[in-house]
Amino acid sequence: MKSSEPDSRRLVRIERATSVDRKELRDFLGRMESAELIEPNDTGKVGRGGHPVIHWNITETGRMWRSDIGRFIQLGQRIGMYPESFFYLPSDEF
Repeated sequence: MKSSEPDSRRLVRIERATSVDRKELRDFLGRMESAELIEPNDTGKVGRGGHPVIHWNITETGRMWRSDIGRFIQLGQRIGMYPESFFYLPSDEF
Protein backbone atom coordinates (compact mmCIF):
# COMPACT_ATOMS: atom_id res chain seq x y z
CA MET A 1 0.00 0.00 0.00
CA LYS A 2 1.45 3.33 -1.04
CA SER A 3 0.70 6.33 1.12
CA SER A 4 0.73 9.81 -0.36
CA GLU A 5 0.37 11.77 2.88
CA PRO A 6 3.10 14.42 3.36
CA ASP A 7 4.24 12.98 6.72
CA SER A 8 4.64 9.50 5.22
CA ARG A 9 6.54 10.87 2.25
CA ARG A 10 8.85 12.79 4.61
CA LEU A 11 9.76 9.59 6.50
CA VAL A 12 10.36 7.69 3.29
CA ARG A 13 12.60 10.51 1.96
CA ILE A 14 14.61 10.53 5.20
CA GLU A 15 15.02 6.76 5.06
CA ARG A 16 16.08 6.78 1.40
CA ALA A 17 18.39 9.77 1.78
CA THR A 18 20.18 8.41 4.83
CA SER A 19 19.80 4.66 4.27
CA VAL A 20 18.54 4.50 7.86
CA ASP A 21 15.36 2.64 8.73
CA ARG A 22 12.77 4.07 11.12
CA LYS A 23 13.94 2.11 14.17
CA GLU A 24 17.52 3.33 13.74
CA LEU A 25 16.29 6.84 12.93
CA ARG A 26 14.49 6.98 16.28
CA ASP A 27 17.82 6.30 18.04
CA PHE A 28 19.62 8.97 15.98
CA LEU A 29 16.90 11.53 16.68
CA GLY A 30 17.11 10.76 20.41
CA ARG A 31 20.85 11.28 20.39
CA MET A 32 20.54 14.50 18.42
CA GLU A 33 17.93 15.74 20.91
CA SER A 34 20.27 14.89 23.81
CA ALA A 35 23.01 16.91 22.07
CA GLU A 36 20.50 19.80 21.74
CA LEU A 37 20.79 19.81 17.94
CA ILE A 38 17.03 19.28 17.47
CA GLU A 39 13.91 19.68 19.59
CA PRO A 40 10.65 17.73 19.37
CA ASN A 41 7.35 19.34 18.44
CA ASP A 42 4.47 17.02 19.35
CA THR A 43 1.64 17.50 16.83
CA GLY A 44 -0.97 15.94 19.10
CA LYS A 45 -1.74 13.40 16.35
CA VAL A 46 -1.42 9.65 16.67
CA GLY A 47 0.26 7.51 14.00
CA ARG A 48 -0.87 4.17 12.56
CA GLY A 49 0.85 2.19 15.31
CA GLY A 50 -0.63 4.34 18.08
CA HIS A 51 2.58 6.31 18.55
CA PRO A 52 2.59 10.12 18.80
CA VAL A 53 3.46 12.01 15.61
CA ILE A 54 6.39 14.28 16.37
CA HIS A 55 8.04 16.83 14.09
CA TRP A 56 11.60 17.87 14.82
CA ASN A 57 12.84 21.46 14.75
CA ILE A 58 16.52 22.24 14.26
CA THR A 59 17.97 24.34 17.09
CA GLU A 60 20.43 27.17 16.56
CA THR A 61 23.29 24.81 17.48
CA GLY A 62 21.93 22.28 14.99
CA ARG A 63 21.84 24.93 12.27
CA MET A 64 25.50 25.70 12.90
CA TRP A 65 26.43 22.00 12.62
CA ARG A 66 24.27 21.60 9.50
CA SER A 67 26.02 24.55 7.89
CA ASP A 68 29.46 23.11 8.77
CA ILE A 69 28.53 19.72 7.35
CA GLY A 70 27.21 21.39 4.19
CA ARG A 71 30.51 23.23 3.72
CA PHE A 72 32.43 19.97 4.21
CA ILE A 73 30.29 18.25 1.55
CA GLN A 74 30.83 21.17 -0.85
CA LEU A 75 34.57 20.90 -0.25
CA GLY A 76 34.42 17.17 -1.05
CA GLN A 77 32.59 17.97 -4.30
CA ARG A 78 35.14 20.65 -5.25
CA ILE A 79 38.11 18.35 -4.75
CA GLY A 80 36.42 15.52 -6.63
CA MET A 81 35.56 13.14 -3.78
CA TYR A 82 31.83 13.19 -4.61
CA PRO A 83 30.13 13.69 -7.99
CA GLU A 84 27.61 16.57 -8.05
CA SER A 85 24.67 14.16 -8.25
CA PHE A 86 25.80 12.04 -5.27
CA PHE A 87 23.64 13.85 -2.68
CA TYR A 88 20.44 14.23 -4.71
CA LEU A 89 17.48 11.89 -4.85
CA PRO A 90 15.56 11.29 -8.08
CA SER A 91 12.53 12.88 -6.38
CA ASP A 92 14.47 16.16 -5.97
CA GLU A 93 13.83 16.87 -9.65
CA PHE A 94 10.09 17.32 -9.02
